[in-house]
Amino acid sequence: MQKKLLAAAVLSAFAGAASAQSANVTLYGTLQGSFEFASATGADGTAAAPVGVNSSTRGGALSAGAYTGNPASQSTRTRMNPAGSNFGLRGTEDLGNGLSAWFQIEIATTLGAPPPNAGVNHGNAPSFRNTAVGVRSRTWGSIGFGSWDTPFNLIAVSTAQANGRSGAASTGMQANLLGATTLAYGAWSGQNAANACTAAVGGGAAACFNYGTNFDRRERGGLMWWSPNWNGFEARVHYHATMDANAVTASNRVNGGPALKPSIWSMSIAYTNGPLALGYGYDRQDDVLAYGMNLAGGIAASGTGTGSWAITAGAGAGATSPSGSKGTGHRLGGKYAFNLGGGRSLGISGLWESLKWTMSYNGATVADLSSLEKKAWRLQGNYSTGAHFFGLEYTRAGELKGGISGTANNTFNGGGTKAHGWILSYNYMMSKRTSMTAYYTSITNDTNANYSGIVFGGIATAAGADPKYYGIYLRHAF
Repeated sequence: MQKKLLAAAVLSAFAGAASAQSANVTLYGTLQGSFEFASATGADGTAAAPVGVNSSTRGGALSAGAYTGNPASQSTRTRMNPAGSNFGLRGTEDLGNGLSAWFQIEIATTLGAPPPNAGVNHGNAPSFRNTAVGVRSRTWGSIGFGSWDTPFNLIAVSTAQANGRSGAASTGMQANLLGATTLAYGAWSGQNAANACTAAVGGGAAACFNYGTNFDRRERGGLMWWSPNWNGFEARVHYHATMDANAVTASNRVNGGPALKPSIWSMSIAYTNGPLALGYGYDRQDDVLAYGMNLAGGIAASGTGTGSWAITAGAGAGATSPSGSKGTGHRLGGKYAFNLGGGRSLGISGLWESLKWTMSYNGATVADLSSLEKKAWRLQGNYSTGAHFFGLEYTRAGELKGGISGTANNTFNGGGTKAHGWILSYNYMMSKRTSMTAYYTSITNDTNANYSGIVFGGIATAAGADPKYYGIYLRHAF
């Protein structure tokens, strides 16, 4: 009741007359503050690769640092990672005949981390999270319009998430080894990189590449359908028109080629029955990577990323540019909770995914990336008794594979791009709304991998460096 009264007061202050709807509006949010230690040590040196030995050649051993020009081994520093707080309003209106209108406005908030951690990812200005308006029916489900986490993304945090109780910005509960490649990924998430692929290309080519190869997304410009619950089964389908409205105009055609039309189809099917949950997610991203690379001018061949490869985006008649791209993702997961009696329980979960990207070009190409694929998986387990919760997670990202056009064997050498991560957490519930968590997150990167380890606020690692984060956070939900 207090939430509804407060929500009514807020709406009255801004709208003047919300009393007719106030009984159906809820104010909610989460405040999360943390103090942690972070480091990324053990990076490779910066020696150049031997002549003729790089990611596009057969045989030979990569020298230390062949995939990076960044020698940094970042020693332990203290900081605050403010991601995870939010504030929102949601409400419904009965339309009769089994129909109701619904809305949600949610923004991400911070507790004011100092730069550079605030920076682009975590500035003090609020940004929108899941925000949409729609209509719901008891028989055919819900249709919505707005910005929302894709069904593919939600599979990882719903039907395949056993340790959400102790999840935070620096535990991530995905260790950021899922849903993206390791190519210059650094501290970016797909949600943040979306803001970098603008006309100004403020984040540069690397940010646009990250955006185009990310599958854990909260995408804007969406049309969404969510089914009702059919004896435990639920389905979701989203269509998102990405980037900007000019993506299909003549000015954005690729050197006289076809217009790029970036879009995303995402869908999932889930089954829940008491302590059991199972889910499958599928994602298809058309022209998202190609559009971002043309906007950013491509990526020049160099010794960064995973070796000597390029994505050419030239200008002028006959120049080579990406004429299309397709990204596909499959994700399968499940969880189960065992009731041990006496207020004790044991939970387990698993998640597997397969990601693939392909690129086509307008014109001849030499050493341009034509395909890329990766598989990853995650296991979680927890034990809880009363107010105490102990969580353990292991995540592993497989080696990158793919192709490079214009080379002798068209093979992408992804040697040394594996990584794995551990998360150990302890959560204590002080009340139904307030809890304290201690955590330790450790990522081990192979020689040519540079995963930051966490979804938000991760350290931009050099190849081979091993990030670690440990600390405590206090969470209050209202």
